[in-house]
Amino acid sequence: MTYIIAEPCIDIKDRSCVDVCPVDCIHEYERILVIDPEECIDCFAPTEQLLTSHGLRSFAELEDHSCRVLTDSGFKPAVVKRFRRRPLVRLAFAPAFEERDRYGGTRLTTRNISRFRRTVWATPTHGWVLSDGQKTNALDVGQFVPAVRSMPKRDGETYRLGVLHGLVYGDGSWNKVEVRSGEHLHYVQLYGERVARFRDFFDQVNFSPSLDVHPGYVGTGVVRSCVNLKKLLPETADAEYVAGFVDGWLAADGDPVKAGSWRLRSIDHEALAWLEGVAPLAGYVAVGSGEEGSLETNFGVRTRPLRWLYLATRETHWRVMRVDELEADDADTFCAVVPGKHEFTLAGGVATANCGACEPECPVEAIFPEDALPDKWNAFVEINYAFPDAARINSLTDAYATAHDVHNVLPE
Repeated sequence: MTYIIAEPCIDIKDRSCVDVCPVDCIHEYERILVIDPEECIDCFAPTEQLLTSHGLRSFAELEDHSCRVLTDSGFKPAVVKRFRRRPLVRLAFAPAFEERDRYGGTRLTTRNISRFRRTVWATPTHGWVLSDGQKTNALDVGQFVPAVRSMPKRDGETYRLGVLHGLVYGDGSWNKVEVRSGEHLHYVQLYGERVARFRDFFDQVNFSPSLDVHPGYVGTGVVRSCVNLKKLLPETADAEYVAGFVDGWLAADGDPVKAGSWRLRSIDHEALAWLEGVAPLAGYVAVGSGEEGSLETNFGVRTRPLRWLYLATRETHWRVMRVDELEADDADTFCAVVPGKHEFTLAGGVATANCGACEPECPVEAIFPEDALPDKWNAFVEINYAFPDAARINSLTDAYATAHDVHNVLPE
């Protein structure tokens, strides 16, 4: 995101911000410093994804679109922008948790046996929020980034519909398209306590005497929909629906493990990959995955290997395991402009921020994110965006200083 230098810099031109700028984008003119709006960008590859109020989206598909992005204080309005081409690095993150150390305190640590990684492509000087509350523009191996997850409501109609979708997707069956209504008819056999607790979510439950011989059978739920739910992921649904879908899928196919976490198994590898990225919208963070070796089952040989995904509900962080500078062409960079917050969440729950190393270094508080610039200083957007036209920058600055009788003095 671009930063703007405003009125307090006129005739001051303190160069502290120049010294800390990681991309050398701050330039000096007769009466003011100016930020190159094209160079003041440290962001992500177009294929990287971020979490929005309507699912997981790539930066490229959201270009110039308004959306609501997930932050540590809920969903906030944002606009995704494309910026100039820059070199990128590949960052590899491993899940980390807070655990007690031998001295009675706590520390963040990774599981040595875990090979689970999240990979992010970003510019090397992109701004990051660290788990200790600090920010950095030079993320390095061994540092920790917080994981962010949403805590959506689980008591509304949207959640109920999501649960039904998840139950059908996980262990239900598609029956037919009804001729009269044109609706798709699905059945869910309600076996076991985890699935049976959703019995009242169904508008219609039938009882089959022939199935009553199976322990835990409480009926067959009927779900009608305008589409085949067995083949559809809720890729554009809101967080409440996604939470219901995930809870229904876990009830049907998941195995509960300690601390409220789950292990979900499926031969639908693409669906698990989607869930890995979108899980934070449902209050989970994917912290492990793997594949079972055997294809044999009681019903024959599977068509695909069975994969599993471990979903945690405990507080999670991400440890930087690798920062790889690869030989590759520069790529277009994208970022989400989040007014007032300047932070958002990548796929999988990886928290990130925008660059802003210069902002806290300015002794007269003249530097602002473009989306947080006070309205009274909107004229400085034009001045900064006039870069590199020195004559225009100088004339615009002189005109503003004269019109507003500016006489700044550096504080002692």
